[in-house]
Amino acid sequence: MSIIDKFRLDGKVAFITGGSKGLGKAMALAMADAGANLVIVSRHRDEGQMALEEISERTGAKGMAIEADVRIGEQVEGAVSMALERFGKIDILVTSAGVNIRHPIEEFPEEEFRDVLDTNLFGTWICCKVVGRHMMERRYGRVITIGSILSVVSIPGRTAYAASKGGVLQLTRTLALEWAPYGITVNCICPGPFVTEMNEAIFRDPKVRDFFLSNIPLGRFGEMEEIGSLALFLASDACPYMTGAAIFVDGGWTAR
Repeated sequence: MSIIDKFRLDGKVAFITGGSKGLGKAMALAMADAGANLVIVSRHRDEGQMALEEISERTGAKGMAIEADVRIGEQVEGAVSMALERFGKIDILVTSAGVNIRHPIEEFPEEEFRDVLDTNLFGTWICCKVVGRHMMERRYGRVITIGSILSVVSIPGRTAYAASKGGVLQLTRTLALEWAPYGITVNCICPGPFVTEMNEAIFRDPKVRDFFLSNIPLGRFGEMEEIGSLALFLASDACPYMTGAAIFVDGGWTAR
């Protein structure tokens, strides 16, 4: 098999939470373009179905959209069961569902803090737990968690988000150790600033935009396809020896 062929995902099944928009959708598109079947999980099935139809039209990929909230374990169990009933396996897990709420700590409502932790950290944990059982039985899997530059550095007002993403990175490292004997790799993509639906509103503020750009050595925000290509590499058989890694896609922010 040529090295290029190892990047193909023909016949593989990718289970992607938060796959209806933003970085999740970009990663779903990249994997579909490489031949993967998709399971797009979103809290809003109509959004997931729209994303799936758009991706299928562009790539010819087969798939399904499932409505589930990653904060609720029973819904994750149900989504995984539906995916296995349809495709019989899950080869790739991408935990892209996430939220970011910003307040100084003294003004941070407790329920909003818990929502960020429940979505970003618990949601990643429960998806890994449920899908991981299946991967352990098959002794194969590619797990891609989504951290952030705030997994290792921080910005004022991000106590919830930074705490959750720091936790995701440590979860990734621990699972890489637990699952190495089963042939499952677990790696964490840590994006810097991308103009996604989650960030678009704050980037409209010229002062905020200038702050972020001044901290990016490459002097620009990330493009969606730049996350998709990395996710494809981590999901493919071109990357069997990397596990427990944090890969920063941040224009050089964390290199400063």
